[in-house]
Amino acid sequence: MIDSFYRNIDYLRISITDRCNLRCLYCMPAEGVVRMTHTEILRYEEIAAIVRAAADVGISKIRLTGGEPLVRPGVADLVSMLKAVDGITDISMTTNAILLEESAARLADSGLDRVNISLDSLDVEKFRTITRAGDIEKVFSGIEEAEASGLGPVKINTVVIRGFNDDEIIDLADWAFSNSLHLRFIEFMPVNDSSFPFIEKHISSDEIRNLLFQYYPELESCSIIGGGPAISWRRKLDTGSVGVIEAVSHSFCEHCNRIRLTADGMLKPCLFSNDEINLLPALRDDVVINYDELFKKIEETIRCKPASHVDFKRVNSDSRCMNEIGG
Repeated sequence: MIDSFYRNIDYLRISITDRCNLRCLYCMPAEGVVRMTHTEILRYEEIAAIVRAAADVGISKIRLTGGEPLVRPGVADLVSMLKAVDGITDISMTTNAILLEESAARLADSGLDRVNISLDSLDVEKFRTITRAGDIEKVFSGIEEAEASGLGPVKINTVVIRGFNDDEIIDLADWAFSNSLHLRFIEFMPVNDSSFPFIEKHISSDEIRNLLFQYYPELESCSIIGGGPAISWRRKLDTGSVGVIEAVSHSFCEHCNRIRLTADGMLKPCLFSNDEINLLPALRDDVVINYDELFKKIEETIRCKPASHVDFKRVNSDSRCMNEIGG
């Protein structure tokens, strides 16, 4: 295990594709994005090689992201490959759940442990607006199938945007409690330019927390498997929970244990950093994969992980879009 400012970095988030079947307003710009070519995207065998080297460095937890990971064919096969890597103890996925109903059982059989599902509104029209034409009923079906397949605890990620869905905070919390789900309200972050201006649309976790405790004064702290940086609460006798992820208002950099792999083979030490270390030479410059070089590059990424964000209240216009980073 390699320490970075006294943090044990044991978690690798992997974007397996930049493609998505939705076009969320805060994730992709209105003009769209330039898609990576087939040859630019890491092959599954290359991702597995990176994970094997990462496990030797001390990585034990993997999260598959996108884009939308389920739009890439054969993702269950990738899960099986990664599950077989010595040292990997936990594999999860973040998905919009549009394709989850048909995929959940096979993913579970392949070794996937849990899913996080992105859902920013319970209102049909609002959901269609923010996703640019998504079908919310498919999300609900995907949630049900994930639970039935044992991909739990199922977590729901909701990005709170002032003037768009902040009036649904209590409705979303009630829905989570009623359905034994674990909902986390995520602060809108200034990563690249989006259709929502950051300064106008950001709502602090303090505002969200105050509203939750106003309506549910009996909330008590709780911990959830794979909860990450979320601060969570539940009501007595409830199996569901609500929480906040407050990267902007209250930085949790000193506890961050993750690095990120983009779909085109760049390793990022931090979501908000533009620094990237290219793993492709260790994968494609020789006839065989150079594990020693992969190991060194992963070590280098961990060692250069910054102690904290320089300024996380300023839009980072030079950053990749979220569909490329993996959230």
